[in-house]
Order: sequence, then structure tokens, then C-alpha cells
Amino acid sequence: MGTATSKIILRMWEREMDKGNYFTVEDIFEFFAQDEQKDAKAAIAKLKREKFLEQKQNYDGSILVSLSEKGKLRVLNKIFGRLDNRKEKWDGKWRMVSFDIPDACAKGRKALAYRLKAGGFYKIQESLFLHPYDYEREIKALASLFKIEKYIIFGLVESLSNQELLIKHFKLREKIQN
Repeated sequence: MGTATSKIILRMWEREMDKGNYFTVEDIFEFFAQDEQKDAKAAIAKLKREKFLEQKQNYDGSILVSLSEKGKLRVLNKIFGRLDNRKEKWDGKWRMVSFDIPDACAKGRKALAYRLKAGGFYKIQESLFLHPYDYEREIKALASLFKIEKYIIFGLVESLSNQELLIKHFKLREKIQN
């Protein structure tokens, strides 16, 4: 996926999570400098063609666009693929994600476990993962796509018996807050 298309879907996802679902095409152009408008136009066309964007007509006749489920999944894949790149100080707490997803939702269970592993989460047990940073919003968005929200539990853990192993695993020595 090209730079412009990645920029569009990441910015749309961030804004959708904060403010709501729909944008006008003009809103998307605001993500780009004037000299990048041609690339933006081509990227929007590509995203529509590949069904990463959905569009509908607003009551005033303007065209509104939003990320499709396919587009949201693409964004979440990108986000989970680079979770290990956080630079901020660690607050000393562990984020726990636990799930008990029935066989009827096996596709969602596999998708969640795969992305947690890809995102660098530490697997404690088959359906219990830990991470030093908060990604609850991203996990909830993924769970919503697969309709498995009610099977996931989040926790905040202050200490663990094997904490030194995890600190070493996540290379947190230099990121511990004082």
C-alpha cells in the first residue's frame, strides 16, 4: 500500500475513533499539502476501487466517505504490525487481554490471537496475553469487526511473579518511569 493510501486510512481511522464516521472527500484532501493533492486523488480512487472506502450521499448532496470493514481491518493490521515501536516511558503496569471465544466465532478468535502475537503481546496462556502499553481501543475495534466484544476481558496488573522476565522481553529497563 502506497504512502498516500496508508496516510489516508490511518488518519481516517484516528479521526473516526475520536469524532465519528464520515468525511467528505475535501476533508481527506486536508491531510495533504497542496503539492500532494494529485497523489491524494489517485489514492482515494484506489481505496474506493479496492473497497477500503464506502461512500454515501449526504442530505445536502455532498458525498461522504468512511472506512469500510475491509478498510478498518487493513488499518488495524498496520497498527498491530508496529505496536512494538513505542518510545514513551512505561508506567510500570501491565495490560492484560483475556478471551474465551466460542467455536462459533473461531474466525474472530484466530484473528484476535494472530494480531496480538503480531503486535508483540506476550502470551501467558492460550487466551491470556500481556503488554506494557495500552491498546484497548485498537483491540476493541478489532473485536467489533468480528463481533466478539463480549468475550474479551481487559485488566490492568500492577505486578507479576515473572515480571523481570517480561521487563527483559519488552526491553523496558530504559523505559521505566521514575
